[in-house]
Amino acid sequence: MTLAEAARQLYALPPKEFVAARDARAAEARSDGDAALATSLRALRRASSSAWAVDLLAREAADAVAALDDLGERFRTAQSDGDRAALAALARDRKEALAGLVARARDLAVDAGQPLSAAALVEVEQTLRAAVADPAAAAAVRSGRLVRALAADGLEEADLADAVAGPAPEGVAPARFRAAGRAGSGSGDGGDDDGDGDGDGGSASGGGARSRSGAREAARRAAERAAADAEREADEAEAALAEVDERAARLAADRDEVLGQLRRLREEFSAAERRSGELDDREKFLTRERRRAVADAGAARQAADRARAALAPRP
Repeated sequence: MTLAEAARQLYALPPKEFVAARDARAAEARSDGDAALATSLRALRRASSSAWAVDLLAREAADAVAALDDLGERFRTAQSDGDRAALAALARDRKEALAGLVARARDLAVDAGQPLSAAALVEVEQTLRAAVADPAAAAAVRSGRLVRALAADGLEEADLADAVAGPAPEGVAPARFRAAGRAGSGSGDGGDDDGDGDGDGGSASGGGARSRSGAREAARRAAERAAADAEREADEAEAALAEVDERAARLAADRDEVLGQLRRLREEFSAAERRSGELDDREKFLTRERRRAVADAGAARQAADRARAALAPRP
């Protein structure tokens, strides 16, 4: 079994079970004579709750997770083309896709007996958003070996250092990754069991390094949250713009329809006026014809009366 395969299996477990399972797998590898694999396994760090949930999605909702990469490609094409309408539509698609996956991650975590906090759910969404923005982040998410949350805004690539356990995901330049939990200068068996920095023996220099590392991590997370908030605001603004554009398009269509109706009515009115004039002329002609007919009928009646009178016997 390769390190990547073993890591994927280990990260399928709830974080609270990870350390014991990892150590057992490392001991098994050592007893099988694979000291290198044992050392690499022992150096693996426990995933954060949000990363573990994303790893769950990579296994249980693989198609939906893979679709984020395609969505990201369409985003990049629309951005390159400057197609604002497509970008607005894609922003709505992204919002729907992320909402569905976050809900799925929440349900999967509950089913696994490891409910996610609100903060962890925010990080899940942030990581999935990064998968849309950065193809390498998408590969990290699909690997099922993610150990921490990711962030990317589409302008800058995601920081993938120490983000994935084991080797870099297939198809992604290893330079983007520094394998999370890799062994240090020693054998690696004295590494951190839970990813919280407990393995350096409590030296003052190690404590100071952890303090600085913690401060940097806190600053990074704050920046990631700010970026996620800005991205959400951008999505909302793009959606609002798309709605306005759609309403403007409907209004223009309605205006064109009304103008068309007005043109048709004017044409019909002109035709009616012409027909009215023709009918007026016809009425005048018929009136003259009626007068002549009345006169002719009267004259004929008089002539008939005179003829009858002439035929009557005289006394």
